[in-house]
Amino acid sequence: MTERRKMLQFHEMELDDRILKAISKLGWTEPTLIQEAAIPLLLEGKDVIVKARTGSGKTAAFALPLLQKILNTKMNAAEQCISALILAPSKELCQQTRVAMQQMSEKCGKVIRIIDLSSNDLLAQRHALSERPDVVVSTPAKILFHLQASALDLKCLETLVVDEADLAFSFGFEKEFKKFVEYLPPIYQAVLVSATITQEVVDIKSIILKNPFILKLEEPELVPEQQLLHQRIIVEEDDKPAILYALLKLRLIRGKNVIFVNSVDRSYKQV
Repeated sequence: MTERRKMLQFHEMELDDRILKAISKLGWTEPTLIQEAAIPLLLEGKDVIVKARTGSGKTAAFALPLLQKILNTKMNAAEQCISALILAPSKELCQQTRVAMQQMSEKCGKVIRIIDLSSNDLLAQRHALSERPDVVVSTPAKILFHLQASALDLKCLETLVVDEADLAFSFGFEKEFKKFVEYLPPIYQAVLVSATITQEVVDIKSIILKNPFILKLEEPELVPEQQLLHQRIIVEEDDKPAILYALLKLRLIRGKNVIFVNSVDRSYKQV
């Protein structure tokens, strides 16, 4: 009988007590497979490619070491500047990443400042950048716009994260990436996260990463049940179309959706 390998715990990863307290508040009792593998490598300053699906805990896998790195840097920092840049392919993903990182850094108070440039308010974006946040979350197009307008510079950048890289290229951001790399400093740590390793992802890897570790973990095809949120609404039969319409119209259900119906005729009625 083989002995089960002991999983590395969060408190064994040399994370700041403030980060550990935030993790505890979030109810995370132990790291996921991808977190256990990626966090130590990133804390060592390695470039890493993470092949992981949504629901695997990938955001914390790159965010926790990123936050720790900022806390370490701020102990001796001579000036306030942008230390980390996270690129995501959509406004919704940018917002989700910012919220998640603010939760993970909640116990750090105002020591770490995080903004996302996903709003459509250009003045608000420029004002946020003028305050020199520690972390900027943005789509490739938005960050390139501000770089070309000299609204920010990346001279102090220490960490670059490209999240959902395969989606970014499917959304048509390949040209923005190739222009964006011209603004990067000569030395920085890079993390590329992707559910699939497409040819486009391989191409960008050679541009922004240096001798990266590639993490391809064997994960179950389905997300673990404890990571799923189940909700049930009991309604009258005649009210179902109106309620479904309201849920979608008010964007109470976001992202990609699959709707199951009893028959083809009913699907046309719902549409």
